[in-house]
Amino acid sequence: MDSVCHNKNMTKDDEIVSDILKSQLKTYPASTVTILGAGDFESFIPAGKFKSVKSVDINKQAVVISNLEPSDLLITNLLLEKMGYAFFINVLKKVKPQFVCCSFHVGNSLGVMEEELTSRLLQESYELFSRSEISLSNGKTLIQLDFTVSSLLLGTSEPAKSSYKVSGKELLSLSVYNVGTQKCEPLYQWGPGVRDFYLIHYIISGKGTYVSGHNEYKLKAGDCFLSYPHMETTYYADSEDPWEYAWVGFTGTEAGLILNSTDFTRDEPYIRGVSHGKEILELMQAIYKAKGNSFSSGIHMTGKLYELLGFFVEDAVSEPVQMGAKLYVQSAMDYISENYSNPISIEDIAGFVGISRSQLFRCFQRVAGISPKEYLTRYRIKKACQLLGQTSFSMTAIANSLGFENSLYFSKAFRKVQGVSPSEYRVQIQES
Repeated sequence: MDSVCHNKNMTKDDEIVSDILKSQLKTYPASTVTILGAGDFESFIPAGKFKSVKSVDINKQAVVISNLEPSDLLITNLLLEKMGYAFFINVLKKVKPQFVCCSFHVGNSLGVMEEELTSRLLQESYELFSRSEISLSNGKTLIQLDFTVSSLLLGTSEPAKSSYKVSGKELLSLSVYNVGTQKCEPLYQWGPGVRDFYLIHYIISGKGTYVSGHNEYKLKAGDCFLSYPHMETTYYADSEDPWEYAWVGFTGTEAGLILNSTDFTRDEPYIRGVSHGKEILELMQAIYKAKGNSFSSGIHMTGKLYELLGFFVEDAVSEPVQMGAKLYVQSAMDYISENYSNPISIEDIAGFVGISRSQLFRCFQRVAGISPKEYLTRYRIKKACQLLGQTSFSMTAIANSLGFENSLYFSKAFRKVQGVSPSEYRVQIQES
C-alpha cells in the first residue's frame, strides 16, 4: 500500500482501505503486530507504538508459516479471499494473537463468508469485537470483522470498543442486529458506507460529526443520531474532544413504524439533548448484557429494545403520522401476514384495505419507509429463512409455500435481500 499512499492518483477505494489499516494499527492496545495483506505497510505504522512489526505482502510472496512469530495483533486484510480458511487458521495458531482484524470482499472467488469465518473463530475461542460494511465505488462491498479472545473481552475494564453482532434467528417484527460501545480516537471515522438495518447511536461524552446524505451535523454528549437502511452515512470523532458512544442496530417489520412515531426523520436523523439519555444508555448496556444467539436471548434483547424505542416515542414532540395512514398500513400488514403463502398482488392488498394502489404506496412510504411490494418480499424472505433453518424442504417446495411464482424467482429475490442464495444460507445455518 506504500506505493498507493504516495500515488497522486490514489482512488477513493484505496483511501478507504488505507484508513481501515491506519485505524486498526491505532485502535488496539497491542505491543507487537503481524500484518498480512496486499502492499507495503511501513508508512501506516505509528512511530514508537509497537515493539515489533512483521509485515508480508501476499501479492509478492507466499507466506511462510515457520517465519511467523507470536504477536498481540494479527491483521489479515484480503488474506482470506486469496488463501482460504485452512491457511488462515494455521496462521492464527502460529501467531496466537489477542486481536484479529480481517477484511474481505463480498462474493470473493474463494467463497469466504462472514458467518463461516465467525464460526471458525468461535471454535478457536475468539468472539466478534466489531463489524463494518463498506460500499466501494467499484460496486463491491468490503466487510471488516475484528475479533478478540473471549477472556480478554470479558476481562477488559474499559475497552476502546466492545460490540456484539447477532447471528442467530431473527424475530420477524423487531430484532437486534448488533450492539456495543466505543471510545473513539481523535478523528476516528466510519464510512462513507451503507447498512441494511437501522442503527441508533447515543453519544456518552465528547463530540463529533455525522454526515447523512448531503447534510452534516455537529453533535455532542447527550445527542442521538440514526442511520437509516440503504442511506449512505459517515461519522467521525472530534480532533480535540473525541466522542464515546453506545449503539444498537435493529431490523424487522415494526422498526419503521416505531421510528416514524419518534422525532427522527430522514431529513433530520438526529435528536439533540434526549430527555431520557441515562435510561437509553442503560437499556443499550442491558441489551449487550443479554447478548446471545439463542431464541431466548433474542427475546430478552428485543424486549429491552422495545423499552428503549418507547422512550423515543414518549419524548416525541413532532406531529404524529396521520392516523389514517398508519391504520391502512397496519391493515395491509395484517393481510400480508395471513395471506403471504398465496400468490397475492399489491392490487389484492390495496383492495382489501379499501384504497388505491398508489395511495397504499404513499402510505407505506410515509409510515414504514419502504414500498408495499418490498415489505411483502421481505416478509416472505423472513419466512423462507425460518423454513430453510428448520426444515429439509426443497427450494421448489419453499417457493410454492411462500407464494413465489417459481423457485428461480424465489432464489433471485432471496439473494437480493440476504446477499446469498437459499442453498448457501441453509449451509450457513446448519454449520452455525
